[in-house]
Amino acid sequence: MPKVKIHAIKPKEKYQIIGDFFEIISELKSKKEVIDFFVGLLTPSEAIMMARRIQIGKLILQGKSYEEIRKKLKVGFHTITKTEEWIHGNEEKYSQWIEKCLTKNIDVKNSKSIQSYGSLLDKYPGHRLLKNLLSD
Repeated sequence: MPKVKIHAIKPKEKYQIIGDFFEIISELKSKKEVIDFFVGLLTPSEAIMMARRIQIGKLILQGKSYEEIRKKLKVGFHTITKTEEWIHGNEEKYSQWIEKCLTKNIDVKNSKSIQSYGSLLDKYPGHRLLKNLLSD
């Protein structure tokens, strides 16, 4: 998918497009619907890029240095900085909520093994990995 030149889109149109996107997300009823929606929408690469930012956030909250994060995840300093701004750059209540979400432990060992290939999550090995990590 080619990159969008956001400056070429009128502010009113941007607001409408993003509003439509978030409206759809807000109407998803279950974790499975959310997972199916995003894995169907995103390429494996896009999903990994988003998930990588979550990993960066967790490492920041664990007190890791930018250099440690860069070496471990093979990401640039700009990505780390933007992620830290996302965590700490908002109002306190929002920052606390993000920290709470990022510090939840996901027990990957006990996640269910996916055997059937009945959803979009099963189309590619990268998607199956996401489904296994995100399933209850």
